[in-house]
Amino acid sequence: MSGKNLLIGIDVGGTNTDSVLLNPSLFESESRGVIAYHKSLTTADVSDGISNALDRLFDEDKGYTAKDVLAITIGTTHFINAVIEQDKARLDPVAVIRLCGPYSRGSYPFSDYPEGLTKIIKSYTAFVDGGNRVDSAEIQPLDEEKILEHARKIKALGIKSVAIVGIFSIIDKVHEQRAAELVKQVIPDGNVVMSHTVSGIGFLARENATILNASIMSFAAKIIGSFIKSVRSRGFACPILLTQNDGTVLTVNEALKTPIRTFSSGATNSMRGAAFLCTKEKEIYGKSIMVVDIGGTTTDVGLLLPSGFPRQSSSHSEVGGVRVNFSMPYVESIGLGGGSIVRETDGEVTVGPDSVGSDIKTRAKVFGGDTVTTTDVTVAIKDGKSMFDAGDKSKVVGLFSDSFQKKYQKVVKTKLERVIDGMRTGPEPLPVLLVGGGSFISPMELDGASKVYRPPYYQVANAIGAAMGKLSASKNKIEFLGSINEKDEVFEQMKKEVTADIVSKGALESSVQIVDMSYDPVPYVDRTYTFEIKVVGDIDYDKVATAIQKLESIDAELLEEEKEDQQKAEAVYKNSSFGDEEATHADSSLFDYEAYKPHVNEKRQWIISETDLDFIRIGTYILGCGGGGTPYPIYLEMRNMLRSGAVIRVIDLHDAPKYAKGEGKFITVGFAGSPTVADEQLQGNELNDASEAMFDYLKTKVDGVFPLEIGGGNGFKGLYCGASTQLDIPVIDADLMGRAYPTHSQIVPCAVSDKMQLTLTSVSDGNGNKFLITSAQSDLYVEKMMRAALAEVGAHVGVVNVPMTCKQLENMTVHNSLSIAWRIGRAIRVARQKFEINKLPERILESVGGKTSGKQIFAGKIIGVEKRLFKGHVYGEVIIESEEKHKMCIPFKNENILAKVQKKGSSEWETVCSVPDLISVCYADSGEAVGTPEYRYGVMVFVLAFSPSDLWTNTERAITVGGPKSFGPAFENIEYKPVGKYVYPVSVISEYGPKE
Repeated sequence: MSGKNLLIGIDVGGTNTDSVLLNPSLFESESRGVIAYHKSLTTADVSDGISNALDRLFDEDKGYTAKDVLAITIGTTHFINAVIEQDKARLDPVAVIRLCGPYSRGSYPFSDYPEGLTKIIKSYTAFVDGGNRVDSAEIQPLDEEKILEHARKIKALGIKSVAIVGIFSIIDKVHEQRAAELVKQVIPDGNVVMSHTVSGIGFLARENATILNASIMSFAAKIIGSFIKSVRSRGFACPILLTQNDGTVLTVNEALKTPIRTFSSGATNSMRGAAFLCTKEKEIYGKSIMVVDIGGTTTDVGLLLPSGFPRQSSSHSEVGGVRVNFSMPYVESIGLGGGSIVRETDGEVTVGPDSVGSDIKTRAKVFGGDTVTTTDVTVAIKDGKSMFDAGDKSKVVGLFSDSFQKKYQKVVKTKLERVIDGMRTGPEPLPVLLVGGGSFISPMELDGASKVYRPPYYQVANAIGAAMGKLSASKNKIEFLGSINEKDEVFEQMKKEVTADIVSKGALESSVQIVDMSYDPVPYVDRTYTFEIKVVGDIDYDKVATAIQKLESIDAELLEEEKEDQQKAEAVYKNSSFGDEEATHADSSLFDYEAYKPHVNEKRQWIISETDLDFIRIGTYILGCGGGGTPYPIYLEMRNMLRSGAVIRVIDLHDAPKYAKGEGKFITVGFAGSPTVADEQLQGNELNDASEAMFDYLKTKVDGVFPLEIGGGNGFKGLYCGASTQLDIPVIDADLMGRAYPTHSQIVPCAVSDKMQLTLTSVSDGNGNKFLITSAQSDLYVEKMMRAALAEVGAHVGVVNVPMTCKQLENMTVHNSLSIAWRIGRAIRVARQKFEINKLPERILESVGGKTSGKQIFAGKIIGVEKRLFKGHVYGEVIIESEEKHKMCIPFKNENILAKVQKKGSSEWETVCSVPDLISVCYADSGEAVGTPEYRYGVMVFVLAFSPSDLWTNTERAITVGGPKSFGPAFENIEYKPVGKYVYPVSVISEYGPKE
């Protein structure tokens, strides 16, 4: 290695700025390569703080100079803090242009943004013809004149940040690219962000991330410019890198384009730094470790996996209350830090959540202030022998009574134990690493911890993690395969390409490893697959400077503007938030889910609220058994409807005759097609079009509506159609499946009767194409005709089935299915609010009937996913591995079919349950469902199995229609063995409404 061999890591937090100088050649020594480190309060002007940190690292003359530094890597919370604090001084207003044809109008932009952020960022929205279907065909041609018209309006409003979001732009980028060109013609100095450059499939979450990225870009340029100014002014000519969410690093140019990738790098830096510092601890090296990072204001707790990278959150994450679809470290935060304020009221001691933050040196008693903080009490308890050198210890020693000290210690210990317990996915204790400047307030023994460690240089683990960031590269593409066997060839070629990419950035080729590799069939597009691969690698310190400098062209104009534009310098000051304006971001943690009661009026009508919708959203996806598509987009659309004054009335099935004319006419509604498409091509008027076609044919209206299936997004379609702003008819608390099934003919009427049931079916794609099926040989042929049409109109259509009578409702439906979805969602919300994460499986099972109705059958990490396409359905299997190295395999056809277990060391597989039992895979960290499109390597899950309606198990015919044999030859030898006994669900109306 050359003489130029030092690394600098800097972490700019909300309270402290931490910095460290490392020598990689000494990583294996007791010093871990740490030459110098410094911790200081974050300054109002970021550049001052970084300049000071750099100066202090070279205070002592150790023979090193700025010329010896290979790279400076910076992690910052400034960008995410601007969003969390809803800071209008740092967030630009954004115009959103959707390329969507007739779709997505109900789930409009900013639908799930907190109100405060919406007021700051939302400035203009437009829906324009354009976008693509799943097979790349145009939904409608791009309306270029409309794009230019909207661009001129946006310019007239003075808006310079524009988000362009096209349906399926991740498959075909042309419409987004052309729209961006047109907007740039009108607003040449604007920040125009195309959604396909920000994240992947999932329209709303990708749009949300694109909007945030566009809003923060100007501020990011100022902050990054400030970083560059500070570093260059101190004589450093080395590359400047920024840490990103996954623990790897970005060049300056990459960070300027997508600053959103850096939002959660702080937590990752702390965890990776902690892992590096503990490489000498043989008891924990290479094992899962709980990292507790205690700062000045908050404590962040995350799980470090044996790979050395943090456990990631579910497929969707939240940034400042905004749902986005890129992975972030799964971290729980509580208001406990070295500056937390301690109070005693009526003999009770409380700690936090408020903190003196960066004012600790003027407000804490140990520094001569008048506010009691955790630092004061900890120093007093340790009688001046604290490992943390804080102020004048004589000011606090003896200040607090023994009783006060014991109560304080109990509160702090309980707070930490509670959040640690909530992060565990199993009962086994885990080793705990304490890091962060405030970690001295923690006791060294904690329930739930096998052992508590405080590594050397714990105070600056975050800066060390920043310096240790690896390089990464990723690639995705869509390929047509002659056969599925060709996928290995595609991956091999992609691996070569992405390896060349990361090596060109400066990675050591021998260290490159694949951390994510996946492929998914594109539904209804024959033999077409999406491929993704991501690699990480250690930095080759001998060539990194040359390699990165080739990629990193530091923007001279940015630096020049920094010198000339005083307003820019002022804009990088910390805490320039919107002052005394009332905060409007609702905190769901303050809502008491356990105390909530739904509104059932005197007519025994359940009037749906936003909370009810949220419960049903969670419950329907679990009942989807992997299929049915995510309910989130339709949930948002319906929440928007409620906020605009819509009323939704749900009635008990037994009350249906009160609303019927004669025998009654009650339609079932839903969508047919791919769940993947449903998450990208948000619904338009498909169901209304199909309903009107049905009514025109019958020459009559109907008495009520209910969903075809309760599982997944279809579970909401009855509620949608019944709303006062749509068909304005009662919604029956029932469905035809009690779950989700892959085919339209796997419904209870077909299971309990040998007569044809689908005698009239209305279908619409919402884009001018609709048809009625008035005659077919059998219910199966109705399914075949729909599937044939689906392939030609984008794999997603609205369907309305022939009306049912009151008697058929009673005998041919699953009763109270909305109620059971509601109960599942409520159980999960209450458990999470109580931090009962490790009890989520138990709570869910209680909500569906208790221990006799089902059980948890597995828990572990997804280690393999295989998918293929056949006649429009996604077939495949997911492999899950437990900590004990047992394995579970779950084959699926859109929905999960069965579950089989292989014990460690055995080659035999034992089937433990199958359809018609409900098999649901759930995220271990939230309890919410993992749909088959979301099966990904590394996701931590638990698996539940519980009993279906007894209509699916009472007869051989029912088991034939809904059991394993109905899923094809591969399952014809599987005998159904019930996992439990069905418990008839109590309806919400019966429990909370007036008695009949």
